[in-house]
Order: sequence, then structure tokens, then C-alpha cells
Amino acid sequence: MKLLVLTHRLPCPPDRGAKLRAAAELRWLTRRHDVWCAGFIDPPRNRPEQAATAASLADLRSRCRELEAVPLSPTLAGVRAAANLLVGGTATEAYFASSRLRGRVLGWAQRIEFDAVLAFSSGVAPLALEVPARWRVLDFVDLDSRKWAESAPQASWPMKWVYREEGERLGRREREWMSAFDACVVCNQREADLITDASLRAKLQVIETGASLEIDASATDRSEEMEPPPLPARPVVGFLGAMDYPPNIEGACWFAESIWPVIRRCRPDAEWWIVGRSPTQTVRDLDDGRSIRVTGTVPAVEPYLHKTRVNVAPLRLARGVQTKVLTAMATGRPCVVTPCVAEGIGAEAGRELIVADDADRFAGAVVELLENRGQAEAVGRAGREFVRRRHQPSRGLTRLERLLTPGGIAEGAS
Repeated sequence: MKLLVLTHRLPCPPDRGAKLRAAAELRWLTRRHDVWCAGFIDPPRNRPEQAATAASLADLRSRCRELEAVPLSPTLAGVRAAANLLVGGTATEAYFASSRLRGRVLGWAQRIEFDAVLAFSSGVAPLALEVPARWRVLDFVDLDSRKWAESAPQASWPMKWVYREEGERLGRREREWMSAFDACVVCNQREADLITDASLRAKLQVIETGASLEIDASATDRSEEMEPPPLPARPVVGFLGAMDYPPNIEGACWFAESIWPVIRRCRPDAEWWIVGRSPTQTVRDLDDGRSIRVTGTVPAVEPYLHKTRVNVAPLRLARGVQTKVLTAMATGRPCVVTPCVAEGIGAEAGRELIVADDADRFAGAVVELLENRGQAEAVGRAGREFVRRRHQPSRGLTRLERLLTPGGIAEGAS
């Protein structure tokens, strides 16, 4: 097939949850079809990010028939978003609007008869609807409108108004896009359950593209048979994620202020590694040069995961699937998470991962896993088996490919 893939952020590099999903989808589709791809590139902030971005772009370019990568200026995009919000529109649509991107995509459409268009995330949904194609699929991943709405109660004025308005307006637009596209996709059943309209639910598919340290989804089944390195004796706690993402920042600060001191009183030798790109100054300030280490961008997360005894996700606001948690689970690392994170994953609490709803319970769970090797190994093994059973990438990617076939419906649809 001739496929057009539009994404709000190209997975270059694939260093956060949505980008990992986009990378897996693109690698799968480019191995089997002719793919034209267009999207935005986040500006690298330092040399390691520049190198990682350049390498990922070169790889993606080699696999696509054509690739259009448009640099995204957060400042200009933010101004557009604010202006559109003030005149009654959505911030999301204006943030990801680009005459350059639109011109290139519509230029392709004039000379290429696309069999299908895949829009990855709501930010590129309007452009996808402009492209003549036999079939259009929108992968929401998760419903962005819910993130805005759930952020409003904790925010102060004027951001409370911004979050509330964007949540309401974007929610209306999401329902309009569900009606306009031939099929829509979300990443888990929790997101699907937010849609109550029967006519919209008929178009909605739940497709889990899984988690793997190997983004090459065709190799995932083989890599999953390999046993991960054993848990280290060193009491290292890991937290993976993009550290310029507000829920991750808030989670890191909460962990540092309310949880880490309790852990250190029980285990003075414990270390906490915050691993992820683009840490803000707030996150960087958590690095005390002793027990807390902020790595910033790393070439690969595997070496850090292999050195951790416990992985944590102390998020108090989470939508969709926390892919970084699945990645840690896939390496046999026991994970302690908050209820909102656990809900998006669907693993069995207490056996496949540990769920804690307040600071004291969270600290106690981490200490127990640091001190009880048998329990840590048992949770790690159960978590790894859960990922292998429930989140095998090839299964979800095969369903996505089938859904992209004009008139196609994915098996096992919600």
C-alpha cells in the first residue's frame, strides 16, 4: 500500500511514551509498505540530543519514500496556541499548524494516490482530513482533552481557565474527528471507556502496540525470549521519562520531597537515578551529588535499567499507557507506581507490579523491594511475563496494519 503517516512529533529520537509508539508503528509499516511521512521535530537542547535526533532522522529517512521534518519552535507555537484559544479555537490545533508541513503534504497528494492516511495524535487530524485518500485512520493514543481537563483543578489562575477551556473545546473536536475518520484508535480500554456515544464507539479500536527495548518490532518476539540481566545488589531506584513533561516533573518533586527521605532513613545507601531527556532546572536541582542523580539525555536506557533494583513511576496525573513502565517491566525490573499509572497498564497489583496511593505506602513498597530480593525477583518475573503476554508489539501492530487497509477492521476491536 501507499501510506501517508502524519505525526505531531516525529519519533526522533524515540525517547518517550508516544514517540516509542510512533517509532514502533513506523518501523512496522515501512518494512511492509511504501510510506511517506511528515511531522514536527523538537529542537535539540544539547549535543547528545542533537546526535540522537540526527541519527534517528537518518534512519527514518532511509526507511520512508519521502520524509518531511519541520522544526517546531515552542515559542512561536505557544504564541499561536494562545492566540487561537483567545478567539474561541483550540490551542492544540494552532500549536501544530504549519504552512510548510501542509504545503509539502498536499504537494505529495497531488502526485501520489494514497491508499490510506494514518494521523498520529489529534494535533495532525485537521491536516489528515485535507488529504484525498481512500481510507483515514486517527491514532489518538490517548485523549488529550482529558489531560487538559484533569490538570485544571490543580492549576492556579489563569492556567486554570486555559486548561479547562482547552479540555472542553478539544473534547468537542475529538468527537468531530471520530465522526470524520473511517476508524480511530486508542491505546487502552480506559481511554475507550471515555467515549459513550454508540456511533463513535463503533469506529473506535483499542490497539496496544506494546513495549520493547528493541524498537524494531519484527525482532521483538526473538528478543523477548532472552532472559534479562539479574537484579543488581546495589540499591538503585530508577525513574524513566521525559523530564520536561509536567506530570513527570511534578512526580519527581513529590518523590524527592515526600518519599525519598523516608527511603533514605531506612536505606542510607540507596541511590535514585532520574533518567530522561531535557530535565528542567527544577529537576536538575534535585541532583544533590550524593544519593540523587539526574542523567539528562542518555544514548540508551537499557544500561541504566540493568543497574536498577526497583523502577518507580510516582505520577499523580497520567493518561494512556506509561510505556516507560512497560519497558522497565519487560526487563524484569519490579515497578512501584501510583494508581493512575496502574490503571492505564492493566497489570495485577501486588503480583505483576506494586501500587501505592500515598507517600508512606510508596516508600514502604520501595524499601521492601530493596531489602527482599526474593519478592523483587518474583514481581519482576511476573511483570515481564505480563508484558510478554499482553503487550507483545507484533500483535497490536498487525491489527493496526489490518485496520489501515481500506475498509479494514482490526480483529479483536473494542
